[in-house]
This record gives sequence, structure tokens and C-alpha cells, in this order.
Amino acid sequence: MDIPEQPDHQKPPTKGQPKLTQVNRQQTMMAMIYVEELIAPDHKARAIWQLVERFDLKRFSESLRTSKGCAGRPAWNPQLLVSVWVYAYSEGISSAREIEAIMEWEPGLQWLSGLRKINHHTLSDFRVEHTQALDELFAQLLAMLENAGVLSLEQVMHDGTKIRALAGADTLRRRKTLEERLKQAREVMAQMGDPQAEVTGNRRQQAARERAAREQAERLEAALQEMAALQAEKTSEEEKAAVRVSPQEPEARLMKHGDNAIAPSYNAQISTEATNKIIVGAHLSQCSSDAHSLMAALEEVAENLGKKPKQVVVDGGFTNRENIVGCATQQIDLVGSLPDPKERSAAAMKAMGIAAEFAPSAFRILDNGKSLECPAGCQLKALRKNRKRGDLYQQYRAQATDCVECRYRQQCCPRNAKSGRTVSIRLEEQADVAAFRKKMAREEYRAIYRKRGPVAEFPNAWIKEKLGLRKFRLRGIVKAGSELMWACLTYNIMQWVRLLRQKPALA
Repeated sequence: MDIPEQPDHQKPPTKGQPKLTQVNRQQTMMAMIYVEELIAPDHKARAIWQLVERFDLKRFSESLRTSKGCAGRPAWNPQLLVSVWVYAYSEGISSAREIEAIMEWEPGLQWLSGLRKINHHTLSDFRVEHTQALDELFAQLLAMLENAGVLSLEQVMHDGTKIRALAGADTLRRRKTLEERLKQAREVMAQMGDPQAEVTGNRRQQAARERAAREQAERLEAALQEMAALQAEKTSEEEKAAVRVSPQEPEARLMKHGDNAIAPSYNAQISTEATNKIIVGAHLSQCSSDAHSLMAALEEVAENLGKKPKQVVVDGGFTNRENIVGCATQQIDLVGSLPDPKERSAAAMKAMGIAAEFAPSAFRILDNGKSLECPAGCQLKALRKNRKRGDLYQQYRAQATDCVECRYRQQCCPRNAKSGRTVSIRLEEQADVAAFRKKMAREEYRAIYRKRGPVAEFPNAWIKEKLGLRKFRLRGIVKAGSELMWACLTYNIMQWVRLLRQKPALA
């Protein structure tokens, strides 16, 4: 049976090229944007704005020259600028130029600024020009957290962490180089001040060159002053000649970091309360050692909160005689790791080239302390008793002839054999240090000390990892210190969001 042919309109269409939507990026569109819907109701930008709105920000407005009823454009609201910087730091952004660039599309910054763009000069100047106002703002937040019951000074953990300075290690120079550059800078300034000198460019360019030359000379003069201070701390001429300072950032000091790199840095001292890991104090130190920073940190906590902590927990870098006595005087319970006297003595002997088997502990006391017997069998006579840093010592000295002829001379007294080996035996330890040593032998205090790491080192890691503050963007200890305070303020605000935002009754 023949099948009739189907009409053309009933035949299945032949499959050709697929029809796809094309993207046209060469176009301009008008869009309606509702700013309130740019971010979610629980977005952290809203929390930051709501919290900053509760602060007294009058100190940030004291330098403003504009006022209502007068000509001129209005200034940016300090509440907005504080909120923008805190939000940017919380996102790991610490560059004013980067904030300006992403403000056109980043939803949190769009919502905060109401789709307006803030110049990076305004942001940068605001960050560094309000040091005292920033300190007061930090203290206001601490008072708010204390009133909410999430901050306590019953126990505070303190630690230091090194942060690189903006100047690099390749900028360090010796005294001779600094003096030569200062001489050249002064010659340039003298030429610019000569009325008969040829002037190139317009007045604005000439003023910029003069300002640059003047600032360079000032930095070099500051570098030479820092050089003199550092050389005064050295004893030998070789050590003094080896001192180097960066003319770009004279206040920075060479410090060793965890990756064994040595670079110009500052030592950030951070105090953290143990209840909820709130930072209660922070400042920068130029010293790579933590030994002398604790007392200043306790004063800063007292200035921020009006009282000092009842107990402070530190590591071995802070546990020394000065801090033990200082805390005892202020009735602060210090918890730390005090090195064993034998270990400290062994380290001192090693530095002097004396073998461990000839340390003071290896000498035997005879006749109720009237003399000593050295490991080689020679006797040392008692000389005198003296007090050193609160401890009572008995000093003994050997006969020079015994030491010169002794076969153990190189191990026992490699530097002063001709004058005879001198040994000091501690008879009595300072009362406060002895009491501290006895206290730290108790298990309850050892248990407290074991909690130090997770609390004290947490904000250090948070600031470096989440905020990205591994290297300062600002030069000088004052401006770098201000940058540290912005980071600590951001950290504490994020803790407020974590602890109190979901609890309106407490917040």
C-alpha cells in the first residue's frame, strides 16, 4: 500500500545551528538600586554601623573647619569613616587606595557609604590624624563590653608579637652613609634657597621639590639621632660600627621573626582578658625583647579601664626580677615561667667560655662557707658578701698560682687565670622572687600557666591571619601604633558581634 506524501508544513524541520543568548557588554544601562537590599539583614556591616553609632565621636570632629550655616562643602561623618575602616580591616584590607577602588562594587562598602565614593586621601588622613580620639574610642568599647558583663580583669594574659615595619632590610645604612646623604640634602636645600638659582617648573612643582628635600633632611637627622642612641648601648667599637639604621624609618629595629628572618620591625605588646579573649591594651615597643614591656602594658590597661588586672599571666620572656617585684608592689598576682637558677648559671658560664663541669654548682662548700673546693681540688678563700639586685652573695677567689698551673685552666678560667678564678655563691634570694618561685611550684598555678597560650596568642594570630597585619603600611612608631590600634579595635568589635549582637538585652 502506498503511503501518501505529507504536506510540506507537516514535515519535521531540519535541525540547524542552535539559537543561543548573546552577552552584550558594550552597553550602558540605567538600574534602580535599593541600597537597603544590597546586604542581608545579618550582614556585619550593619552590626558595625549600629555599634559605631552608639559611640561618642566628638573628638574626631574637633579638627573640622566646616560648620552649618557657613560656605563650603560638608565634611564626611566620622561615624561613616570609622565604620568604613573597621569593615575594611575585618575584610583584611588595610590600604586606603584599595578601599576607594572596591567601594564602587563591594556591597558592604556600598551600603555603608550609600553608594558614594570616598577619596583615598580622606581615608588615609583620617586613619593617622586622630590618635587620641582612637584611643578614647577603644576605651569606650571596653567600657561597653565590661558593662555588658563579657569583660573581666580577674585574669589577663599578656604576650608580644613582632610585626614588620614598612621599611625593608635593604634600606639600612651605616653612619658614614647617613652623614654623606645628609650633607647632600643640605646642599640641595641651600641651592633651592638661593634667589639666583635657576628655577624650573611652576611654583607648585618648586614647592613640592623643596618640601621633599626638607623632609629627606629631617629623616636623615632623625636617623642619625637614632644611630647615636643605639651606639650608646654598645660597649665595643666593633659593635658600634656595625649598627645600621633605616633613613626611611629610623625608629624601626632589627628583629628576628618566627621564620628566622631578620627585618626592621616593631614588637606589638597585647593584653587579653581571659573570659572572652577581649583585647584590653596594646602598644608598640622598639625592643625585640619582651622583658621590659610588662609594666607599661599594665599601666595601659589601667588607663583604658580605670583599674589594673588582679592576675596577669605571661611567658618566660616577661618573667624576670623587675616584673616580679613590680607586680608584687602593685599587688598584682603574676603567673609565669621562671627559669631554673642552674640553667641560667649554665648559660652565663657558656657565654664566658667556662665548661659546665666548672660552674659554681660544681664547687664544694667547706668550713661552713669559709672556703670552697674546686673540682681540681684547690681551695678558694672567702672574700666578701655583697647584694646584687636584692640577692645576697658570698664571693670566693682562688690563688692565681693555682689557676695558672692548673691543667683545667682553659675549661675553668680561660680569660682570667692570672688573677684567679672568682666564684659567687648565692646565700639568699630576694623575698619577692623566692615567694614567686615557691608559688609557681604549686600545681594550681601551673594549671593557670598552661591556659596562657590559647588565650594570649589567639588575638595575635587573628590580627595577622584574618586582618592580614603582618607588615605595617605606615611609617614610624606613632603611625604604626595607630594602625595597630585600628586592628585591635576591629578585633574587639568582631568579638562584640560574636558575643552580644544576638543578645539585644546585653548589647
